[in-house]
Amino acid sequence: MEQAQADAEPGTKQAGAALAGRIYQDYLAKHGQDKDPPGLLQFIENLAQSESVTNEDRGPHRAFWSYKSELEGESRAVPNRFLARACGESRGLQVLEDTPAGYQLNSYCLGNQAVMLSLAQHFDFDAAELDAAHGQAWDTLSDRFAKATEGLAIPFAADITKGSVLGATEMPALLQNSEVGKEGVKFATPLPRHEHLPPDIDAFISNNPVRCQLFKGDYDPEKSPGDCAQRLASIDVPEDQKAAHKEVLDRLEAANSYKELNAPAPEPKPKGLSAQAKAFLPGVAVGRGVVPAAPRGPTGHGVINPVAAEIAPKQTGIEH
Repeated sequence: MEQAQADAEPGTKQAGAALAGRIYQDYLAKHGQDKDPPGLLQFIENLAQSESVTNEDRGPHRAFWSYKSELEGESRAVPNRFLARACGESRGLQVLEDTPAGYQLNSYCLGNQAVMLSLAQHFDFDAAELDAAHGQAWDTLSDRFAKATEGLAIPFAADITKGSVLGATEMPALLQNSEVGKEGVKFATPLPRHEHLPPDIDAFISNNPVRCQLFKGDYDPEKSPGDCAQRLASIDVPEDQKAAHKEVLDRLEAANSYKELNAPAPEPKPKGLSAQAKAFLPGVAVGRGVVPAAPRGPTGHGVINPVAAEIAPKQTGIEH
């Protein structure tokens, strides 16, 4: 799929002109009879706002993607857009690029230089404005695609970044979608191990209902555990994870650094008399419930504490 997408990208002036001609024919089919036809930018905007974002041949569950994944047996990272599309075909998932609107916009290759130069023969537009309109069209489609989700939302992504379409547009729409929410998001790809976090805290943020509400920057190792705690405190967790949530927050807030957070817990101090103290009472077994005698000599109250009767050795005639 990745190779097919690369092959479809116009690589010559002639190929760009051919694709621009097809776009113009689509435009005429839509607006050729209009008395006041829109320009190219409006045509792209109308496409994003009105064309279908549902593939009638697929099921209710929808796939979302961002960046790349490292797959077992592959020597290089694979773009998640193609992983999502492959699973969409094999498992009946809705994928934006395979819906009527997504397929049409994707096939136009509006970011291609040869296509833009050829489109200038049919339309009057500014290249920077077309680029902005192209990006906005994908944002509009992504928002509509997420809001149309009625089944599970299945992201193909590792850490979610704020600047990605998944983080900025799709996930907020999914969390506000009453048919989905945090319980309806099931990640297809595991969260990478974050070595600066203790394993149990890393496992906690890997839980789907928690993970879908966090961004990569929320647990940035360059920030403090307190910053992470502040962000974690703002999310809504399922009832069965509230106790774990509170424990994680307490530990993060108590640590000044991730190094301190990962430090092993100190060995607990033994209760009762130390081995050294017992050495001064030969042959006597001192239980935990017995208070040992204080050393002879003046105390803070100016008195001598007597040796406890139950643990004192028998008198031998020599002052003990």
